[in-house]
Amino acid sequence: MIIAVVPFRSIETSKERMAPALDPATRSELAARLLERTLLALSNAPSVARTILVSPDPLARALARGYGAEALDDDGVPLNAAIERGLRAAEAAGARTAVVIPVDLAAIDAAAIEALIAEWRSRNTATQPGILAASDGGTAALVLPLPTALVPHFGPESATAHEAECVRIGTPAGRLHSPLADDIDTIQDLASAVRQHPPVSHAGIMATAIDGLGEINAGDDLPLLIATCIARATERRQIGPLRPDDVIAVTQKIVSKAEGAVVDLATVEPREEARAYAERWKRDPRQVEVVLREAVRVVRMDRGVIITETVHGFVLANSGVDASNVGPRSGEIVTLLPRDPDASAQRIRQAIGAATGVTPGVIITDSFGRPWRLGITDVAIGVAGINPLEDLRGTPDADGRVMAATVRAVADQIAATAELALGKTARRPLALVRGAGAHIAEHGSIRDSLMPSDWDLFR
Repeated sequence: MIIAVVPFRSIETSKERMAPALDPATRSELAARLLERTLLALSNAPSVARTILVSPDPLARALARGYGAEALDDDGVPLNAAIERGLRAAEAAGARTAVVIPVDLAAIDAAAIEALIAEWRSRNTATQPGILAASDGGTAALVLPLPTALVPHFGPESATAHEAECVRIGTPAGRLHSPLADDIDTIQDLASAVRQHPPVSHAGIMATAIDGLGEINAGDDLPLLIATCIARATERRQIGPLRPDDVIAVTQKIVSKAEGAVVDLATVEPREEARAYAERWKRDPRQVEVVLREAVRVVRMDRGVIITETVHGFVLANSGVDASNVGPRSGEIVTLLPRDPDASAQRIRQAIGAATGVTPGVIITDSFGRPWRLGITDVAIGVAGINPLEDLRGTPDADGRVMAATVRAVADQIAATAELALGKTARRPLALVRGAGAHIAEHGSIRDSLMPSDWDLFR
């Protein structure tokens, strides 16, 4: 088993050699992106069974866990001591080989990692370390059989130091060759990396729940509260610096509460139809009445379930009327869907932009059931700054066959991803979804994802 050991100091203080050219925020952003690229590459490398990040930075460790890596706090020990700690952890986990990978390699991807491992296997015995020298004389990577007596010597001219260390312990080393040898330490390195290895989109998606919003009440300035919460989460390093290609997922419940889309059941007088249905299926007649009021069309009422179409065009259970997670008076009040979820999402997006200087995509989410499937999943009921659909019709599939019907519901997929991070009972109504930037757009409406009535086989 091969385990990767990734040493990393801090998102906030990395890349100090670039200080003359880049401000601290930009250097932090660069460090975070390099870390994420490394974690993504390792998670996609078939030969790497597991990744251990060794870092004193809690934000870095949180990012690592988002990519399925183990995060080990090195307690601020020097870099090489931290690497030794990671190697011991890899050995304790049963690894027979460790790959030490810094996070500043320009050409990092899964294929390059696999090629490096394959070269080591072909050129070395099971007892020989492999050394990949960086272009500046440092060490870009180590491949080490475990257990190892080698003491890491990462730093200036460390490739030669690692060779000398191998001589000291009586184990001949093999020099490896790989595009990974180009690292990024200076602004010149960065410029060269961009020219030689331009950024590419990838499928790495990470969702992080954002804490700290608090209870929401009618009349609260929700966009401002969300923007402030995100800014504070960034300051305390719960999340990294916000990016324009991020998506913020906001649960419907807090939007409805802030906008006053709440009904006190004590004020509701049910009609006879609502009373009769409620009596038959043992439901609250007042809640049934609210469901009927919110419907422009009742699709079906049977077995205690009411399927309706709302003014928004949504076809769903109970018109979106919900009595759960509504605060201390749960059971006595219900929430309705926001009247214009797209507009709500847009106001939140603008407020985040004003507070942070960055304008991400925003999705309002809610839980829907599905035909022919048990269980609920979160979907998008409002969007701003994101295309809810990705139309792949007319494009070739992996075999070259032109697709005729495939349209991906990307906003719904992002909403479901966010819900996995949020949970249903943790009182966390905000999530950051990172990695979906290909779908960011200035124009987009949830109406684009609604089934036209003449296509609906169930009408």
